[in-house]
Amino acid sequence: MTLQTIVIPDEIKQLEHSSAAVRLIDLANDRIESFMLANDSVSDNFVPCDFHLLDQALTWIEQNHLLTGNRFCEFGSGFGVAALLTSLRAMESVGIEIEANLVQQASTLADDLGLSAKFFCGSFVPRDISGMLELGRDVEHVEIHEDDVYEEIGLGLDEFDLFFAFPWPGEHHFFEAVFEAGAPLNALLLSYRGRDGMHLLRKE
Repeated sequence: MTLQTIVIPDEIKQLEHSSAAVRLIDLANDRIESFMLANDSVSDNFVPCDFHLLDQALTWIEQNHLLTGNRFCEFGSGFGVAALLTSLRAMESVGIEIEANLVQQASTLADDLGLSAKFFCGSFVPRDISGMLELGRDVEHVEIHEDDVYEEIGLGLDEFDLFFAFPWPGEHHFFEAVFEAGAPLNALLLSYRGRDGMHLLRKE
């Protein structure tokens, strides 16, 4: 099994957003700003993604028929915007986040927008993947010692078709290792890498 890079063209920045996606992104950005200003307990690790570029990447994936199924999982979901954007596309979407206050914010945002995405508090690293403790030892911003949240979700890592992650610089290898070890064949991992934009992998 290998991870194959799928090149996302720069032209995705020309793709239009649906009115529902614009509303979601605007509302999320407003709430993120308010949350970060008002909440002294905000995690230092919380940094918002470029949600407009994310939406365009999801549109490109959809237009090019790259998905093999309808289930989506967001690793480290924060306010859950990726899960909510895929929920707009009628995907069965979940987000996994270690910070309980962010899980609550994502769930409230989903309720206010009438979207079906669900959010769970815990680590996205399954307990049954061997070698994760060793691999994650030097990863500063990922929690790997929590209970297995997939039991609560009712789905295993190998039952999702598309994943999204926003790793800290230098930590993308850990997310990719979790994806490679647990995701099914032909699943996709979309990640945001800041100034380097979106990166897409397929497990083959």
